[in-house]
Amino acid sequence: MASAKFKKAYLPAHPEAWSLSEIIIDAEKCTGCGNCVKACAMGCLEIVDKKARLIDGKVCFSCSACISHCEKGAVGMRGFYNVEEGIFRTMSYHGDDGYPKIPEVEGIEGLTPVEEVIYKRRSNRIYSKDPVPDVLVRRVVEAGRFAPSHGNCQPWAFIVINDRAEMDYIAEKMDPFWRLLTNFYWTGKTNPLTRRILSLLCALAPGLMDQRGISGGTAILKPKDVFLGAPCLILILMDKRGMNDPGIDVGICGTNMVLAAHSLGLVTCWLSFSIGINFLPWLKRELGIKWPYKVASAIVLGYPRVNADTMVERELPPITWRKGGKVWTEMP
Repeated sequence: MASAKFKKAYLPAHPEAWSLSEIIIDAEKCTGCGNCVKACAMGCLEIVDKKARLIDGKVCFSCSACISHCEKGAVGMRGFYNVEEGIFRTMSYHGDDGYPKIPEVEGIEGLTPVEEVIYKRRSNRIYSKDPVPDVLVRRVVEAGRFAPSHGNCQPWAFIVINDRAEMDYIAEKMDPFWRLLTNFYWTGKTNPLTRRILSLLCALAPGLMDQRGISGGTAILKPKDVFLGAPCLILILMDKRGMNDPGIDVGICGTNMVLAAHSLGLVTCWLSFSIGINFLPWLKRELGIKWPYKVASAIVLGYPRVNADTMVERELPPITWRKGGKVWTEMP
C-alpha cells in the first residue's frame, strides 16, 4: 500500500495516467476580445489573428472560466480533468454532460435567492478599476465574522489591502517563491533524480504539489497581474489552535464573504496561491502575521468588467444514501 501512494505521483512524467477536458472555440462567434484568455487561470489560451486558440502542453483543470467569461458564447468544453490512477486519482464521476441543470426536487418550485447565487455565481477574473468603498469591504468582512465555527472558536483574522500599490508590492515579493517552486517542479520531466524527489513531495504534500496548482502558479508569474486587476485584496488568516479542523471554519467564513459580496453587486475570486506568504518570513513580518496565525487563503474583490455569472457543468461527487436499512450510491 505504501508503494501505491508514490505510484505515478509526479503526473507530468506519466501522461497516460491523466486526461484533460477539451476546450472548443467557435471561430465564427469568436471576436478575439480576449476575455477567455484573461479568465483562464492556467494560461491555456491565446489570441492569434483576432481569434482565441489553445496553447499546446497546458493543463486545463475544467473550471469553465473561459466559458463563463465569453460574452459571445464562442467557448465550449467537452469532458473534465481526470486522473485514472495514483495518489491524485480523481474521485468524482465524470458524466457526459456534467448534469449542469439544477436538479428537480418534488414539492419545490423555483429557486430561492441564495440557491440561485450558489448555482450561478462564478469566480470573476476580469475587474473594473473602480475602487471598492471601505464601507462595502467592511460589510463583506462582517459576513465572514458571523460564520459558524467549531465550538464558536472563530479561528480567523483578516488583513484588508484596499490599495493597488500595496497589492503590487505583495505580488512582487511573492513572485520569486513561485518562480523557484514551479521551475523546480517542471525539471522533473527531464531529470530522473528531481523526479524521485518530487514524487516523494507529491505523496507527502499533495495539496501543494498537485500539477493543477503548479500549472496555475506558473501561469500567474510576472508580467501577468496575479491579482487580476482587482482593487481590493482580503487575506484570510487561520488560527492554528482552532478546534477540530480550523480550515473548515475558515472555508465557511470565506464562503459567507463571497456570497455577501455578490449580494452587494461585487465579484470575487479565491486566490489560494497567497499561502506562499507563509514561506516568506520577511513578508509575514511586514504584514504583521504572527503565531498562531497563518495565511489560509485570500479573496480579491471588486466590480465586474465582464459578467461571468452563469450555469456551468460540474463533476458529480459520490453520494451514498442510507435509509430504512438500505444503502445505495448514486451514479451518473
